[in-house]
Amino acid sequence: MDPLEYCRNKAAPEGSSFYYALLFAPPASRDGLLALAAFRNEVLEIPREVSDAGVGAVKLNFWQEELERLSHGQPRHPVTQALLPAIEEYQLPTEGLSEVIEAARMDLEYGRYPTLRELTLYCHRAGGAVADMAWRLSPDTGQDAAPFAHDLAMGLELTRMIRHLRRDLRAGRLYIPEDELSLSGLDSTSLMTEEQASKRTQLLQRQGDRARRFLDSAIAQLPDGSRRHQLHGLVLAVLYRQLLDRIAADDYPVLTRQHHLTPLRKLWLAWRTARRPKSVRPRTGESTQ
Repeated sequence: MDPLEYCRNKAAPEGSSFYYALLFAPPASRDGLLALAAFRNEVLEIPREVSDAGVGAVKLNFWQEELERLSHGQPRHPVTQALLPAIEEYQLPTEGLSEVIEAARMDLEYGRYPTLRELTLYCHRAGGAVADMAWRLSPDTGQDAAPFAHDLAMGLELTRMIRHLRRDLRAGRLYIPEDELSLSGLDSTSLMTEEQASKRTQLLQRQGDRARRFLDSAIAQLPDGSRRHQLHGLVLAVLYRQLLDRIAADDYPVLTRQHHLTPLRKLWLAWRTARRPKSVRPRTGESTQ
């Protein structure tokens, strides 16, 4: 299979949020953005695909070796083959991609996060390093979009964690700080019971508010002059904020329902964002504490 087609199937199937974000990305950046997203998905899927931590470790070692081959211009996997032109053209260091491997290793070895500090480290590894490379694929990097990329990655990761709470709990992973869980009078078992539905909703509302603050902070930190060049990220921020709003409006029933935006809704939001990127503004306070 063609490497870019492989990446499209992995990271941007038709109708997905990333599919619509990519539609409005600068044409020169699209292939690199697609390959970066595919790399993230490929690696982070490993803990979900294997039940044996030893097998997972072997797969992660392959990817570490593949990054070494990529740095020498000799990748073997379709994802890294698709990524090579962007790495060479924009002279991107591949060290940041190792952070994604470390995030997957945290999933295999821990799957629990005592405080927000540890969860933040996981989010940085899972999405932050890739986001930092992604903004550098812009045809104009004269304005530093690093703060935007960091907070965008945090907001996206935290939103995904809320949306996939049921799936992750069943796999033995929990992406809610354990100290916040305890303060709510819950644990990983009672979190799933209907008797604790009210406490669970309040806990998830706090997680959702945090994710929304990161997304709004990202929007606030993206200079108007950079918005055309970072449209893919801005579109993702808008789509994920809308998804959070929909989940919140239903009182966070994420253990019983999987929320989606329709493809038509995604296209409308993406088009409107691309048409008037300067009109996108934060709706909450910008603090992410």
